[in-house]
Amino acid sequence: MADPVVRSAPPAPSSAPSSAPPTAPARAGRATLVDVAAAAGTSASTVSRVLHGGAGVTDELAERVRAAARELGYSVNRQARTLRRGKDTAIGVALEDFTIPFFGRIVAQVEQAAHERGYGVVITCAGSGRSEEEAVEPLLSRSVAGLVVATGTAGAPEGYLAALAAELPVVQVDAPSASSHSDTVGIDNEAAGRLLTEHLLAHGHRRVLFVGSGPAATTVQLRRRGYEAAMREAGLEPLSTWLGYLPSETTERAVDVLREHTASGAPGGGITAVLSGVARVTMGLASAMARLGLRDLAYAAVDDLAGADAFSPPLTVLEQDVEVMGARAAELLFARIDGDRRPPVHERVPLRLIVRGSGELPPR
Repeated sequence: MADPVVRSAPPAPSSAPSSAPPTAPARAGRATLVDVAAAAGTSASTVSRVLHGGAGVTDELAERVRAAARELGYSVNRQARTLRRGKDTAIGVALEDFTIPFFGRIVAQVEQAAHERGYGVVITCAGSGRSEEEAVEPLLSRSVAGLVVATGTAGAPEGYLAALAAELPVVQVDAPSASSHSDTVGIDNEAAGRLLTEHLLAHGHRRVLFVGSGPAATTVQLRRRGYEAAMREAGLEPLSTWLGYLPSETTERAVDVLREHTASGAPGGGITAVLSGVARVTMGLASAMARLGLRDLAYAAVDDLAGADAFSPPLTVLEQDVEVMGARAAELLFARIDGDRRPPVHERVPLRLIVRGSGELPPR
């Protein structure tokens, strides 16, 4: 896994966190989660899971962790962590993918809020095939004051999220569902899939293909669920497929998929519209459509893209206000760091349909 990217903030009155994680538990002051992990010979996320009753850990390892915690006098105390905030001059951000503009826009808002409060930002990326736990691990080792987690499509076990939120303030962005353990900010993903499908159906389409990145993408699965519900309510058969997570995969896979589903011998004469469930798929589909000369195939997507109005025809999208999501996530996180003890807050950002032409083409 790639090393975390560190964004600096102006000097704070207290000292900044060390640039390297501790290598031994013999530190002055109160023992930390990382100290226990070093003593037990395991990861900080595993220690957190054990101490909060999470599953998936052997009895031998669990006992080793508990013994190390007892020896070091470690106990989870979120309130004490907040009172020690002067030692935690950075917050962590765990992303799904650095290369997708959606996540960069989230980071920009979080960085601005952190800068205004004298905090730095430490960023890690889950990436293709990496778990949320693997993305968060470097952030725990740096003793960040709180976490913004934007890895919804990567997913994480609920028990792990519970353990994480008990250790420090956590806000999830674009989370697949509301959490009973932490604040969340995002859209109604199922509604997004339904609304865009209904838009295509309203323009006469009956053979609509939903295309997502992969079955592990939880938020995209919810968008597909909304698509399927809208299709079935209209008496139509849903049709969906996956392109994969890597940019190198999506265009070639999209060419094969579109050839198959637009061929004259395809069921019903082929599809007349395609719905992209996520930004990483949208560009691959657009490139494939251009290569195959499918200018009369209706096309709509969840998430806007830079340059979408330059598509031919311009791309119809369902936009989520990413700047609002990032700003609200930062506000909620700093409120928790400052001592807010309300039950978890779950905010939904409104969706906006941007009609540009591609989603309004008549059936082929």
